[in-house]
Amino acid sequence: MKAKIILTSIFFVGINAVSAQQNKEVSTLANDSISITSVQSVQTQKLLEEKAKAEKKALKDVEKKAAEFKKEQRKLEKAQKEMDSEKKAFEKRQSKILSAEKSVSKAKSRLADEKKSLEKNKAKLNKKKAKGKLTAIEIQEENIKISKQEVKIQELELKVQNEESNLIKVRS
Repeated sequence: MKAKIILTSIFFVGINAVSAQQNKEVSTLANDSISITSVQSVQTQKLLEEKAKAEKKALKDVEKKAAEFKKEQRKLEKAQKEMDSEKKAFEKRQSKILSAEKSVSKAKSRLADEKKSLEKNKAKLNKKKAKGKLTAIEIQEENIKISKQEVKIQELELKVQNEESNLIKVRS
């Protein structure tokens, strides 16, 4: 756009220079030179006025185009900012979703590990009971440990549900 403005102004300056060279007066006869010169000066004055008007109009057009160009440039910058902010928001949302999915999978793996541990402890207790090596107090202690593990499993199940509901909230 700036190139257009520059080229247009150079064009008008060139036209002005060429027309000024063409309007040089050459008087050949001494008698007629005064009347020809006055007629030509009136004509050149009119031509100069018209050229001045045309140049003013051209200058106004160039200024209008420059103003429109600046306006369009501002619109583009604003659109670019909006695109950047939308992109940033999208990336932030994707990051939150990824984090929530990670939390869900972590909670599920903890729950699975705890269930495995519980089954293992129950199997150990049953083996020891079958061999008859445990006293009644030791059996109660083992049952207390198993009960604590069951409570922990329930807490982990609640945590998994909370993480899944959080993931659903983040996705929507």
